[in-house]
Amino acid sequence: MKKSIVALAVSSAALASVSAYAAEDTSLDFYGNIQYAYTSDTADGTNFQDNGSTLGVKGESKVTDDITAFFKYELEFKADEQEERSNDDGNGTDYNESKLDQAYVGLKGSFGKVTVGTHDTIYNNALQDAVDQFEYLSISMASGSSQGDTITYFSPSMSGFEVQVALQTKGTDDSSTDNGDFTGNAGMAVLKYSNDLMSVAVGYDSRENTAEDDADATSGIAVTVTPMDNLSVTAKYETTEDTADYLGLAARYGYGMGDVYGSYANVNPDSSQDDNETYNEYALGVTYSINSSMYTYFEIGNYGSDVKDEGSHTTSVVGVTYVF
Repeated sequence: MKKSIVALAVSSAALASVSAYAAEDTSLDFYGNIQYAYTSDTADGTNFQDNGSTLGVKGESKVTDDITAFFKYELEFKADEQEERSNDDGNGTDYNESKLDQAYVGLKGSFGKVTVGTHDTIYNNALQDAVDQFEYLSISMASGSSQGDTITYFSPSMSGFEVQVALQTKGTDDSSTDNGDFTGNAGMAVLKYSNDLMSVAVGYDSRENTAEDDADATSGIAVTVTPMDNLSVTAKYETTEDTADYLGLAARYGYGMGDVYGSYANVNPDSSQDDNETYNEYALGVTYSINSSMYTYFEIGNYGSDVKDEGSHTTSVVGVTYVF
């Protein structure tokens, strides 16, 4: 972790030096957060842990009066402990290192936006985030393509409509599978419509280069209604061919010092999935802002299982996040 952060600091210093000679229409920002969570699970016990602390840099610069170039580079690191582990060759120890969270470059303008690199998929952003809305907990959702190696286009809003398409390409080098990578291409598409009261998103993910052999495509629809500025309600339906159907419901209310939120998921495995059964998940949460940079939260969820007679388990968590 130390090496990665030092390397980022050196790179950041170099970028800052460059920015001193850049035009006034160039911007560069450093940001990050520290996240801690204490969890309790009726099946797995308790744990104090990091919850996805990050450190990043982003910037943009003018190309023309209508076109702007931009980038983002973000690392995720463990902030709860300095964990030792054996080196790959078995000699000595290494400390836990950071890992890439997001990294991309792009262009934006009146034509929309194009990105190349690694970030959350358009399918996940448009259909799943509003229901899987938790700081630590999560709600079951349909499987999608992984992040990375992706070219994405976001159209401008046209009378409330927006089109998003993405191509994830892993190349054709079969030797890469020895390292756990997978070859081929996967396509995603999202059509969104939004107005002051509601938004609707329809999405498709081919999942053609996932870890699964002959992975089936995922598709879905999500509808979010905002009857008040501080209240949103979302309903979502997803299906992965020959695998399972997912129904999700969620609500979020801003009470002034934070948010109160909850989600429900019903997972219905395909009839071809032997020994599996329909199950439900429920989760609730509340955040409280200590100031403009720091907030705390409490979440609790009950999770079923698709394995018959396995029963359910309950997870609760108290956490704190500082954003800078």
